[in-house]
Amino acid sequence: MPLYEYRCRACGERFEVLQRVGEGAGQVICPECGRTAADKQLSTFAAGASGSTSSSGSVPAGCGGGSCGSGFT
Repeated sequence: MPLYEYRCRACGERFEVLQRVGEGAGQVICPECGRTAADKQLSTFAAGASGSTSSSGSVPAGCGGGSCGSGFT
C-alpha cells in the first residue's frame, strides 16, 4: 500500500497515511485535531541516477576523467 501525504484543513497539520490506491480523503483522520477534513498533497521523492560510477563515485566508469558525453572538446 502506498504512503500518502495529507494536510488538515482545520488545523494545518501535515501527516502521512498508509492507504489503498484509489481511497479518498473522506476517511482520513487528522492525528492532531481528530477531524476528517484533509486534502491530499503532492509528494516529492528522491530518484537515483542510472549508470555506474567509478570507484571515486564522481565520474561515470569508462569516461577517462569525465570527458565522455560532455559535448566539449
